[in-house]
Amino acid sequence: MKYNLITSVCCILLCIGSYGQTIVSGEYFWDTDPGVGNATEFSVVDGANVDMTFTPSTSGLIEGPHLIGFRFVDENNVWGETAIKRVVVHQFTGAEYFWDEDPGAGNATPATLNSGNQLFNGEITISSAGVRPGNRLLGVRTKGIGDVWSPPLVKRMYVPTLYTEGEYFWDNDPGVGMANSFSLAPQSDTLNQNVEISTGSITPGLHFLYTRVRGLNGSFGTTFKKRVYISRTIIGGEYFWDTDPGIGNGTPIEAITLGDSVQVCGGLSTIGFAPGDYMLYVRTKSDDGLWGHALGVPVTVTANQSVVGCDGDFDLSGTIGTSDLLLFLTAFGQTGICTLDISGDFQVNTVDLLIFLSVFGTTCQ
Repeated sequence: MKYNLITSVCCILLCIGSYGQTIVSGEYFWDTDPGVGNATEFSVVDGANVDMTFTPSTSGLIEGPHLIGFRFVDENNVWGETAIKRVVVHQFTGAEYFWDEDPGAGNATPATLNSGNQLFNGEITISSAGVRPGNRLLGVRTKGIGDVWSPPLVKRMYVPTLYTEGEYFWDNDPGVGMANSFSLAPQSDTLNQNVEISTGSITPGLHFLYTRVRGLNGSFGTTFKKRVYISRTIIGGEYFWDTDPGIGNGTPIEAITLGDSVQVCGGLSTIGFAPGDYMLYVRTKSDDGLWGHALGVPVTVTANQSVVGCDGDFDLSGTIGTSDLLLFLTAFGQTGICTLDISGDFQVNTVDLLIFLSVFGTTCQ
């Protein structure tokens, strides 16, 4: 980190009243007046009044109090009165810093001054490596000629936590540092990154996922807990009417998609049913051998009609025509519409369209 240590050693504010003429230049000297016109010249902005700040050279001066004199000359080469001020000159030869506890002058961490030793008003580089994150005290002091140290300038600083790694575990804590590790892009204080978590041999169902991250100082933070549901893969199913024959004793469902949810289109027989209202129940089986709850829907079975339709005859009119095309186009691109899914892939798509076009204009036999 960068730390600004601002120290003004010899910065003089000069305010000279009006001469009635234009002031064009000035000069200054240290301790002894060499005579008018023989001191060190400095430039000014021409004018009847001067209100400015300048930095005189302290080269050759010893550390400590001195007298500085300065005066101005106008356009007619007339010099004004000499003003004398007492100033203290510091020449910096070094700097050091410490965190929280002062080890004593000369025993802290050395810092390189980024500017000259006559006037220091700049930055020094401070390392926070190994410093515990949080609110800390930072002390800085400088050294002058004669190895004289200044009193420390102490400021309260906040040291952020830099995170680069972490770990996670399921349900039971194996101990800090013993869980599954993951890497992080270096981030301070706030984390915003996706981490890949393996479910490995975790059984399907409800579980607790725990995560914690570690900073560069080596310590782990708080462990966070989240409730997670591990889904099952459905591999089969069965259906029954009205009365449950028992798990595994229903009529198998053949045409289902594999995943954590299923769609079933067709394949459910009502042969032998008298017209009337019934309850149809369906339940599924997952890859770990568990059966789901049976879900029921009311179904009305009607008497056989003389025209029962065929593939592509969506309106059951007996012929495959424009009205059927309009029904098909309305459902194109959707899923789960069994009556319009000719191919049986659970989607109304171009495969169904090709089958439909091949029988367009025909009559159901």
